[in-house]
Formats: sequence, C-alpha cells, structure tokens
Amino acid sequence: MTRLHHACEPSAPKSVELLPIGLSISFVTLTQALSLSAFLPLPVAVAAGLAWGTLIATTATWLARRPRIGGCGEDVLIAIGSTAMAVLAFGGGVGILLLNTALDSPSLTGQMLVQLFLPSIPIAILSNAPMELLVIPALLVLAWRPGRRRILVLAATVLFGAHRIWTHLVFAPDRLDFATMEQSADTLSSGEREQVLEALHLDDPRWILNLVIFAVFLLAAFHSRHRKS
Repeated sequence: MTRLHHACEPSAPKSVELLPIGLSISFVTLTQALSLSAFLPLPVAVAAGLAWGTLIATTATWLARRPRIGGCGEDVLIAIGSTAMAVLAFGGGVGILLLNTALDSPSLTGQMLVQLFLPSIPIAILSNAPMELLVIPALLVLAWRPGRRRILVLAATVLFGAHRIWTHLVFAPDRLDFATMEQSADTLSSGEREQVLEALHLDDPRWILNLVIFAVFLLAAFHSRHRKS
C-alpha cells in the first residue's frame, strides 16, 4: 500500500551545494538588471539584484538545512508558482483576445483602448515579481536533489528566464510607451489601429510560453519531494 505523506512532512536533511546557490543568485541578478535598468543606472540595478539574490539564496540555504520547514516552504513555493503562471497564461490570453476584439469596434478611441490596457500592467507585475524575486531563486536551492522535481524546476527556470529577457527586449518598452502616451478622444482611423496593433504587440505569443511554464510547475507539484524517481 502506498504511504501517504503529510503536506509538510520533512524530507531527508541535506548539504547544500554551491551550484544551486550560484544559479539562484545569477537568476535574480539577471532578471533585476533587466527590470530595474529602466529606472536606475545599470550598475545600481545589477548591485540591487546581486544583493537580493544573495539574501534569498542564503535564506533558502538556511531553510534547506531544516527539513521540516524547508520542505513545507518548497511545496508552498511550487503552489505560488503554479498560481502566478496560471494568471499570466490565462490572463494574458484573455487580455490579448479582449484588445483584438476591441480594435474591431468602429467607435473605439485611443483613450478607451488605454483604459482597457492599463489594468494588465499591475496584474503582470504582481504575477512576475514573486516569480523573479522569490519562487524560482528559492526553489533552485530548496528543490536541488536528484529526481524529477529538480529537473522540472530547472526547466521552469530556463523558460521563465527566456521569457523575461524576451519581454524586456521586445515588448516592455513599446507597451510602456503606449500606456504613458497621451491618447485622443477621437475614433481611431484604420492607420492608427495598425499602429496600435504594432505598439501593443497584439500578436504576442508569450501566453503560450506562460502556459508551458504553468504546466511545468503543475507537474512539479505532482512530483513530491519524498518520491524517488
């Protein structure tokens, strides 16, 4: 008979390797350099990312050496990651569908379109921030043991890192410029609609990548840290 484990039952104590700590710090440094460099000088953004990454990696190392609390924290982070990626995947897909549908309206104005677009910004920030600052860097340390969960966490890290680089290099500047640009109350012409389509990247395929990352986290949730691969 298969033994059922309590949700926060401790896994075996372990020593923490340097590789996951280095990966954790590097991930935070990279993502925060991309995020903060829009507002801060690049050296300051890198230093801030390095400092936060070191703090998270140190805390995760401390937790990893305390099996009960570390194991419970690992499962909670997997759940948070799954929820955040579900919001990004399904929310992003619905948002693109909504904006594309709005562009078909003959009475649409620039001001109306901005009002439709603006709510997506805080939702994206509130979903991405915990992934960048907590979930992935902490899991790289806490889930670093032989087995499928470690493979899934590494896959999620690579995919999410690629997603953030793609976002900051291609999508974020245009969308932030559109959100802060003064828009007319006049009905959009066909030429202006084409400009909006390009500025907002309404053919954005990232929701598919978000869906893949969500699926990876969901799989990780079903591969218990207690289960042998």
